[in-house]
Amino acid sequence: MPSAETAKLLSMASLRTHPAKRRCRRMTQRAFWRRYGRFEHEELEFKASANHLTESVVAMAMTCGGTILVGVTDDRQIVGHAVGQASLDRITLVAHETQVDLRMRCFAVGGAHVIAIAVPAIAERVVTTPDGRLLRRLGATNQPLRGDAVARFVRARTSALASELLHSAVHCSATAAY
Repeated sequence: MPSAETAKLLSMASLRTHPAKRRCRRMTQRAFWRRYGRFEHEELEFKASANHLTESVVAMAMTCGGTILVGVTDDRQIVGHAVGQASLDRITLVAHETQVDLRMRCFAVGGAHVIAIAVPAIAERVVTTPDGRLLRRLGATNQPLRGDAVARFVRARTSALASELLHSAVHCSATAAY
């Protein structure tokens, strides 16, 4: 069963693929680069196509979230990417495989379409690739966690989540007492 955001993406697919109904926000190249920045980092990834998104989605979800710009090459060339059924199906499949709610926006930058995929940070569970790899963003790269690094990572997340839950419970009881 797809999540609410994935179901929404699936239901919008037919609207987004019909050329007359495509809603892409127009933007100059200057405004585009000002909004996103020209260099990849932990929260920004450039992809020429939607074919290899899974690792970036997993790594960003396990770090601090971010944006994947499909239609931009690693050397910062805006080559564009078709906003068609194949692209939407691929993005939806990645959302389903990773169980991460992806949000998508389309921009017309100059004469090229760029798809911006927002990846949320996931703190309450571990997100892996379909073959079970746990990845983190390190600068502009997706790096696997191995051995003891996996255990330390899970312990740190568990401690942070427990601390957050405790803080939330104290805040709720203090509010209820007031």
